[in-house]
Amino acid sequence: MAVLVRTCIADRRHLSFLTQVAMPSAGCSIADELFVSFEQLLTLADRKGVKYDRFVLENSGVAEPQNIRDKFTEAIASGHPLMSRIQLDTMATIVDSGSFTADYSSRTPVSARPDLGEGGNLRPVVDLLVEQIECADFVILNKIDQLDAAQLESLKGIASSLNPLSKVFTCEHARLDLEQIFGREAQALVAHLNIEGQHRGAVAAATAMQKHDAAHRHDEGIEHDPKKFGIRSFVYSRRLPFHPQRLREMVLRWLPVSSNSALEGQVPGAGDSPIKTVLRSKGFMWMSHSHTTAFYWSHAGQHFEIRDEGDWWAAVTDGEWPQVQAQRDVMLADFDLHNGFGDRRQEIVFIGAGMDEEAISKQLDTALLTPAEMDIYMQNYKHIPDPQHPELQHADKA
Repeated sequence: MAVLVRTCIADRRHLSFLTQVAMPSAGCSIADELFVSFEQLLTLADRKGVKYDRFVLENSGVAEPQNIRDKFTEAIASGHPLMSRIQLDTMATIVDSGSFTADYSSRTPVSARPDLGEGGNLRPVVDLLVEQIECADFVILNKIDQLDAAQLESLKGIASSLNPLSKVFTCEHARLDLEQIFGREAQALVAHLNIEGQHRGAVAAATAMQKHDAAHRHDEGIEHDPKKFGIRSFVYSRRLPFHPQRLREMVLRWLPVSSNSALEGQVPGAGDSPIKTVLRSKGFMWMSHSHTTAFYWSHAGQHFEIRDEGDWWAAVTDGEWPQVQAQRDVMLADFDLHNGFGDRRQEIVFIGAGMDEEAISKQLDTALLTPAEMDIYMQNYKHIPDPQHPELQHADKA
């Protein structure tokens, strides 16, 4: 459903009219229908001689905000003519506070939850829930009257940890001053990012928390108790690849999940493990069985998966790199100019309560290649060198 916001929200005259965006017909994509509808709305606005400030798109059915954001990114890249008149500015998610904990712990696929709307598939509910929060500029925790004070503080901490780039609001019966979302002072960032940008934001937030914790321990001269500070996060960062089999045996078997496609039939580990305190973990992985592919580690609630996220920037030609220098600079910051492996790395953000960062890191370290294995790795892949990148060579000399 698309809504035209006509004037300043404070004027209370913002709702002009509604229009239904039909489900795509055979041979048409969601993007086709979406942008056709936007074009029709713009044509109508031009005909009326009225300039509208915003289109507000409400996703009906199973809302997948990342898909919408991707469609706008693709439209910009392809030079879609509408992109000269509209842009994706803000993304907001409304969370059912009363059911969040149950949904986050759920093993149920979306297809088994008709109450979530049409369009369900075998995707886990928790995976969809996390996407909706992590892709939002504003996270609105609704129905807070169903929580006590401690539960509300915990939920706010979880939402902020899942998406440190967002602003979290609380409300009852969805009553919220829209000026906070659509007003001139409202600032949105996540709508303009891709998964790499979101990842960098999560890494920056977790790194800042690690530095804060380290400073606290130094200043106070006492051990830091994560439980005292509630939900926290840290970044596991290494410049060595994982051994796939050892990763499954030493780490993945112990994740606190019921759905783990990476185990390939292996039985989950029984007993205690420091990694079982993790609520959410995500980030880029370097695996020894592929020199070019950047894998993405994603764990939320009862679900875990490792997916192919494309090639490392070091493995693609300069022609495929971002053309805007500012974007290239951000990308180049991920490179190690001295080890010869470019941006290949482990960079995984862990979020949880009561986590033992040192113990979790040691458990992950057992899956890294040993020096002898690293020698074999280099021998195996020396026949497929990375493309030449003059910009890197200049930076290395500098």
